[in-house]
Formats: sequence, C-alpha cells, structure tokens
Amino acid sequence: MDYKIISIVGNSKNAGKTTVINSILKDLKSNNIAITSIGLDGEEIDQVTYREKPRIYCLEGYLIATAKDTLSQFEAEYKMLEETNIRTSIGSVVIVEIKKAGNALIAGPSVVLDMEKTVKILEKYNPYKIFIDGAFFRHSLAKIAEATIYVVGANLTNNIDKVVNYAKLSTKKFNLKKVDQKLEKLINYSSVCLINEQYEIKDLGFETVIGNTEKIFEEENKKYRFLYLPKSVTNEFLLQLIKERRSFKFDIIVNSPVNIQLNLDNLSYLFKLKNNVFVINEINLIAVCLNPFSPRGYEFKKQDFKKRLEESLGIEVFNVQEEVTYE
Repeated sequence: MDYKIISIVGNSKNAGKTTVINSILKDLKSNNIAITSIGLDGEEIDQVTYREKPRIYCLEGYLIATAKDTLSQFEAEYKMLEETNIRTSIGSVVIVEIKKAGNALIAGPSVVLDMEKTVKILEKYNPYKIFIDGAFFRHSLAKIAEATIYVVGANLTNNIDKVVNYAKLSTKKFNLKKVDQKLEKLINYSSVCLINEQYEIKDLGFETVIGNTEKIFEEENKKYRFLYLPKSVTNEFLLQLIKERRSFKFDIIVNSPVNIQLNLDNLSYLFKLKNNVFVINEINLIAVCLNPFSPRGYEFKKQDFKKRLEESLGIEVFNVQEEVTYE
C-alpha cells in the first residue's frame, strides 16, 4: 500500500503507537523516512523530564521534526537542517537529519494546523514516507494523513468489554461512508445547513450547534432530508436528536469522522438511530493493531483479546509485539 503520509492514533495514552512505528520502521527498506509527533500535551509527555514519552529508534538518514528542547534527550546523533517558526512550549520545531542510529524523543506541535505546516516542511525534502505519532485524543490528525493505523491498547481500562466496545465504535466512526457527490459542495459552507430532496441548501446562519441546538429542531425544519454540521457533533445535540428522532429524520453530514466529538454512550446511541451519518472527507483506515499490555501493571490474554476484537470489528487485527508488517 503506497501511502506517503501515515498517522498512528490510539484509543488511549500508552496504547502502543510508538511500538507500532518501531515495528513498521524495521520492515521498511528505505532510510528516507520522516517522523514527527504530537507530544506536548501534559498526559503524553512530562515537559520537564520527558520520561513518559517512548523513544523511536531512528536510522541514519531519517528526518525528524521535533521541538528543539527534546534534542538533549536524543541518543541518536543528528545534524540540524532548519529551525522553523512553528512554536511549542518547549521550543520551536526543528528539522534534523539522523547521522548515527539511535533512540530519539520526538515531540512535535500540539496544534493540528501547526502539524499541517510541519508536514509541508518535511515534504520539501521528498521523504519516501512521513509518519505522525498522534495522541489518542487527536484523531483529527487523521485528516492530515493519507492513511491511518488505529492502535487499541489495554491501557484504556482494565475492563476488556469496554475496550472492545470502544474499538468497535471508533472503527465504525473512522469508516463512515462518503456523502453523495452532489453534496460535496457543502465543504465550502461554514454555517450549519439543511438540504431538501432537490439538494437545495438552506443556510441557517450559524457555524456551530453549541448554543443553537433549538434552532435546528424548529418545526419548519422537519421536512429536510440532510443536516450539514461544519463543526463538532456534540453530546448536547445528540441528546436532543434522540428526543426528536420521530419527527426529525434527516441524515447528518460532517466534514470528517473526527468532527464527531461524543462520549462513548452517545456515540453508541448515534449509531442506533435511523439517521444515517455521512462524511465529506473520509479517513483511510488501513490497519487496526492491538497492544495487550498496560504500563499500569495488567494485561489481557493476547489470543483472547485478538479474537474478541476481530469478531467485533470483522477485520484482521495485528498484535503490535508480534505481527506488524508494512510494505
């Protein structure tokens, strides 16, 4: 699968994303690799000691985009290529080339727009692949990438039923179907819109459902076939939709699966409704991996975890410690 920009996202902190990256890197036949990471969030990295963020093993020739202050933690030798104007709380993002193989602490920008800028800078060096190690609550990284790998880790909770259910719902969200081509033009609208059977668009004049939910569910809007939400699908909106589900049967259109910002219970309710959900920009989920170990001191039985995930998701799931391969 020839994808250049690949994001790795997880269901929790310490899901096993870095293990997946390290496994993939071992299988690649090229040293022309670029790597960056969202890693400045408090739960992902200790900004003083840096000890909670796992290292990535980098070979000579790799390009790394990382916050400047992480360089003191590199075990690999490197050459500075450029310092960008992308700022983080631990220094500006720099681009370095690995000159001698070793472990590297990689922590790039925490803002998605800054990550987009970082990827564009890396692209000018024409790497064979660009990998983005993404924090578990930054699924929006998937919008930047051409392909996404989802890592299901035991660290989410010690309740395997909840982990499997979370994975099922998240995978279903990632795999939402693309909207009809006639409605792709909605991407040019910044406001919430209603669309009728003739694909005529009614602009409601506000950009978000926050504070405007009641306006969406006004009597005159019952006749519409689609509802377009340019920003987040919120818990408040979903609960109102549940109450009004017999009267408002419009299908929902969002820019991307990452716009659905619902807690686990409400995500489950959304997929039980008769209202279909479509996206303008699909996420290309190419693999799901599992990590049965939690740094909190417990683990799931590997074969049981794998079997239950595969039965629930209906696809092959790879153990990050044993089976990850990439061509």
